[in-house]
Amino acid sequence: MIHARGHVPTPEASRWLQRLCHHFSRKIAVRYDEREGHAEFPWGICEMRADGAALHFDCRAQDAQQLARVRFAIDEHVRLFSRKHPLAVQWHACAPAAGSPP
Repeated sequence: MIHARGHVPTPEASRWLQRLCHHFSRKIAVRYDEREGHAEFPWGICEMRADGAALHFDCRAQDAQQLARVRFAIDEHVRLFSRKHPLAVQWHACAPAAGSPP
């Protein structure tokens, strides 16, 4: 599995997490509360965590193409839901997990 981590600086992280997870739950398996979320996309998984300063994303998939699809879904929904006051995910590269093929 490969990983990507990102965050959106916002003092309303819990509200954004719940809104995204509620929306995703209409089409995919999602578990969430006011601080954490878990979304199972057909291409990979995204864990979300809200704190007082940001909404954090930890996404995993089998390959780069599938990870790009998970990131795209997150990016597009954050963009769509924040039209009035635009937000964008700041993504960070992650090293491959131990034991993962290069």
